[in-house]
Amino acid sequence: MKIWINRSGQNLGTFSLEEVQRGLDQGQFVATDLAWQEGMETWKPLSEFPGVRIPSTAVEAAQAYPLTPPPSHEISTTEGPAIAPAWERRPEVKLFPAFFTTIREVLFEPGPTFSRLPINGQLMRPTTFYLMLLVIQYALAYLFYAIYIPFMGATNDLQRSGVSVGMAEIILPFGLLFLAAMAIGFNFVAAGIFHLILMMLGGSNKSYEGTYKVLCYSNCAHLLAFVPCVGSIAALVFFYIASIIGLQKVHGTETWKAAVAMILPGALCCLVLVGSFIFIAIAASHGSSRYSY
Repeated sequence: MKIWINRSGQNLGTFSLEEVQRGLDQGQFVATDLAWQEGMETWKPLSEFPGVRIPSTAVEAAQAYPLTPPPSHEISTTEGPAIAPAWERRPEVKLFPAFFTTIREVLFEPGPTFSRLPINGQLMRPTTFYLMLLVIQYALAYLFYAIYIPFMGATNDLQRSGVSVGMAEIILPFGLLFLAAMAIGFNFVAAGIFHLILMMLGGSNKSYEGTYKVLCYSNCAHLLAFVPCVGSIAALVFFYIASIIGLQKVHGTETWKAAVAMILPGALCCLVLVGSFIFIAIAASHGSSRYSY
């Protein structure tokens, strides 16, 4: 079970019991750092935390910090130098551990993860995380089509289009780069739409940056689409769950407002598409009945 560590109102992250003990032994933590894990009613200093051994070398360092832990409701969870998800700790945490740890945190611990999301004006970190997600998705897509393109050539599909197999394999990477650029731009716009709706509902208590970060990190759910059979459905479900919880935690708003902000744009798009198909069908039926006379 993960242990949350806090020092003077600054969240230091989540750690296992072994990592906390190692941090104490190495001087990373001190005895008066506050600790909390699920099931506890309040924060406790590490000196009182069960299962933790305070080394004798940490006694002097501990005197520099107050001995009385503040109430848990006074500890900031959305402001200041919070360090969850793990990607926000770059470059302290290595690239791939931070990337895959963040995916696990967002998909399976969205509540505590987004409640500690820092709002510090840094959009580059979530953008690079989203870019890495796109690289993985497009790398798998490129691998699939690189194998499939020769098969298309063998069945004369490409010959009929006037494109050779070699030319198609050269064009494909540039096409994927263009799609990646479009996806990043669309992500900025989509976050703006979600944030605007949240503002209209009176649920936006943080800046656009908070909504954008939630959307970037929640997009890791789309990796589930590669799971056979149920992948696409699982990706959609996990994406909306993580996004709704993320908006609720970051903005400190009601869950229904976060849900409406996330679901309304997609619902409106579906209604427009259905209405368009109905209109085309009615127009086509009137046209065919006119020419039948």
